[in-house]
Amino acid sequence: MKKIILLAAIFLGTVSVPAQELSFEHLSHDFGLISEADGKVSHDFKFTNTGDAPLFVKDVIAGCGCTSAKWSDKAYAPGQSGVVRISYQPEGRKAESFSIVSEVFSNAGKPVALTVEGRVELARHSYVNFFDPAQGERSNAPAPVPADDYERVLQRVREQVFASIDTETLDRNAASLMKMMTTEGTWPEIDYACRFRTNWDPLRHLNNVKRMCTAFANPESSFYGHPVLFRAIDASIRAWNKHSPTSFNWWYNQIAAPKVMADILALLEGAPQKPAKGVTQGLMDMMAASNPRDWTGANKQDIAIHHLVRGCVLKNDSIVSTNAREIFEPVRITDFEGIREDLSYQQHRRQLYIGGYGTVFIDNISKIAPMLAGTRFAMPEEKLELFSRFVRETYLNVFRGRHMDFSVCGRSVSRPKMLDGGANEALFDRMRTLDPAHAEEYARVAERFSTGNATAGRSPRNTMFHTSDYMLHNQPRYDFSVRAVSKNTCRSESGNGENLLGLYLSEGATCIRVTGDEYTDIFPVWEWDRIPGTTLPAGEKNNPHEWGVDGCSDFVKGASDGRNGAMAYAMDDYGVKARKAWFMFDRQVVCLGAGITGDSLATTLNQCHLTSDVYLVSDSTTMRLSPESRFKGPFKGYVWHGKVAYYLPEEAEIDLRNATQTGNWARINFNQSTETVAEPVFNLAVTHGGKADNGSYAYIVIPGIASPMALGHLDPSEIAIVANTPECQIVVNRRLGIAGAVFYSPGSVTWEGHTFSSDTPDVKLFNI
Repeated sequence: MKKIILLAAIFLGTVSVPAQELSFEHLSHDFGLISEADGKVSHDFKFTNTGDAPLFVKDVIAGCGCTSAKWSDKAYAPGQSGVVRISYQPEGRKAESFSIVSEVFSNAGKPVALTVEGRVELARHSYVNFFDPAQGERSNAPAPVPADDYERVLQRVREQVFASIDTETLDRNAASLMKMMTTEGTWPEIDYACRFRTNWDPLRHLNNVKRMCTAFANPESSFYGHPVLFRAIDASIRAWNKHSPTSFNWWYNQIAAPKVMADILALLEGAPQKPAKGVTQGLMDMMAASNPRDWTGANKQDIAIHHLVRGCVLKNDSIVSTNAREIFEPVRITDFEGIREDLSYQQHRRQLYIGGYGTVFIDNISKIAPMLAGTRFAMPEEKLELFSRFVRETYLNVFRGRHMDFSVCGRSVSRPKMLDGGANEALFDRMRTLDPAHAEEYARVAERFSTGNATAGRSPRNTMFHTSDYMLHNQPRYDFSVRAVSKNTCRSESGNGENLLGLYLSEGATCIRVTGDEYTDIFPVWEWDRIPGTTLPAGEKNNPHEWGVDGCSDFVKGASDGRNGAMAYAMDDYGVKARKAWFMFDRQVVCLGAGITGDSLATTLNQCHLTSDVYLVSDSTTMRLSPESRFKGPFKGYVWHGKVAYYLPEEAEIDLRNATQTGNWARINFNQSTETVAEPVFNLAVTHGGKADNGSYAYIVIPGIASPMALGHLDPSEIAIVANTPECQIVVNRRLGIAGAVFYSPGSVTWEGHTFSSDTPDVKLFNI
């Protein structure tokens, strides 16, 4: 069984016990060192009904096949106690240590997580190689030549799979997998009874089968058409049909597993030998169980893709045509999930998801459209035009270099390496083929991804995504964004045990990037009450919003002229009131807050990787902040770190640290490691005292400043903060001749002969 690292401490901070009706004496038990030879071990978790109504345990879901549970279905009166017995079976497992979570469901409300853990002294087992790769020879049969549209599509599926791995690695993997298989066609380290919602172990079996099929069907492989490999593939598919694994998470059953099955079927269709139809029928049946019409956006596409491949194998025109339409159906402007009129992308009702689900959407279309090109199932031209615009004008612009804006990724920010897009060569190759009219543009962006040169080919651009409460400011020197939430959009979610502390990610979060990787994988050590740009009370809070929960603000607005922009957010939530505004120009971003009310509040200017020394520069002094230290107190002037200057034009109480912060991925994602992570962090905030009443702040972010010595060349008078009140916030950039104005109510302000006014609550830009 796979080693699962999920400790009870994770759940202690996140599982609520409604009305305190179901109370366990403890939530975890360590068996210590046990012996595989001694067999099953058990532990009784004692609970008490501490409520004032009868309690009964409805179900206990064990995490995998190695654990089981027993309990009584009797009703427990208030004050009565009972037990839930959790047992672990080490026999036949490969895990030398384990930590397994079981969920207890009762009429008290949310499930309670019980964890058993320990170490195993494994017994010695004799090894028999049932599928010896040294026996037999590769086939000399010619590769098939497609004779119709179905076979052309399947051939292109195979070509994409072949391109994903070099033949040397492919052959090595195939040989290793054959050697480790049992005679039944399974792999001993896989738990086929696992039903986890995430990290579902049986999916590894299908991926192993796919790797073997890739070698078997690839004419460049030394295992092409190999008879022993064929027997291994046949046995492994029969084993899957026999065990018929399922997950508690629908996504694995209807998307993840069928997508791998589709690749397996496409590979076998091009191989010199095919299993009997009865063998692959089990895969066909599981693939046929889902319906893409029941879903939207990326989920719809994922399901339709494997149906399309199944239809090509069956040579069923109805299946292929229907699902080709379903795949391309989300390539349209919608007022629900998918591409919105401003070219933002939403999923799970109205939640911003340019990354995450948006990435899946782009990956699906960019793979499938070339497969269907030149066939009667090809993508319509008008949809190609819209898809091209979304990729070029939205998706690729949320990257700085190869790193994505954390605020567009939803709950997936809690997954390692999520922000690092890598070189993304496959995407750019596909887009140049699919959309040759913009090949040069893709080549320029590809250079930013491959070289890390974030400024290469970058043009000034400001976009207000009004349907998603998000503004993106792209400049050659830097990228800046703001994400807020209103009654028209949804908050950051925590479904499937992910993004557990991301409650405030949609509360005016700012993402400031010069190199691009300022936030990549920082999230295990983040202080989640210090998200950049936000004004929040002290203390991290668990995120209770699993899926699609609306915001509550009546005022989130923005204005853009395509190069400069202004955005505002009237926050009134979590015991905090604040009028927050951002004014974005070519050289700087002015950040204002007014009408701030609440207890123990702080406005965070930034919390990112510490990449350089930190300096405080005022009118009279320049001070280098010592490593692993802290500055708290009144300050006016510049704070410099990592090629970014933060200018405070008026004295404010700041809290500045350049110290190592620790944490682990499991505290923000149930499915990740509890191993301690330590990272040096730059952490700067303005504090508002124990109780703020009509408080305010003003700071200017000036990216692209190479050193603190360069601060002397800046001209603070370039920016004029005309107003910063709960009624209006106005900033003038004298050099550009542009003013940004936020009116939370109708009003008019005159400054140096210029009048700024609005008859309605609004955000406006003025030329002066």
